[in-house]
Amino acid sequence: MRESTRGNVRNPACPSRQLFDLVTARWATLVLVDLMEGPQRWSELRRRAGGVSDKMLAQTLRDLETGGLITRTVHADRPPTVQYALTDLARGATAALQHLQNWAEEHTSDYARRHTHTTHPKP
Repeated sequence: MRESTRGNVRNPACPSRQLFDLVTARWATLVLVDLMEGPQRWSELRRRAGGVSDKMLAQTLRDLETGGLITRTVHADRPPTVQYALTDLARGATAALQHLQNWAEEHTSDYARRHTHTTHPKP
């Protein structure tokens, strides 16, 4: 009997795993957190992400758009502008992302204290 792939985030073939991987990708999470504040332009997202390359940001935005988590809107201004925004699907994940962001900010000092006091003996 074939094992069901639905609802098994540990199975690489499971659609929930694919969505989980998309949302938790390094730059995707930061982009989604930034877009919780409202639609933003590419340059704003790049500046706020800190350290992301142009290539990686472009790929992340494409992946999120293809996955249905963000929309890309081109405004016919002169020069044309492009804005990215969360979709309803992504808004469903924002509570979890906000909770994770709050947790990380609350525990930064604990992490830093443990990280800086950890010594690794040299072989």
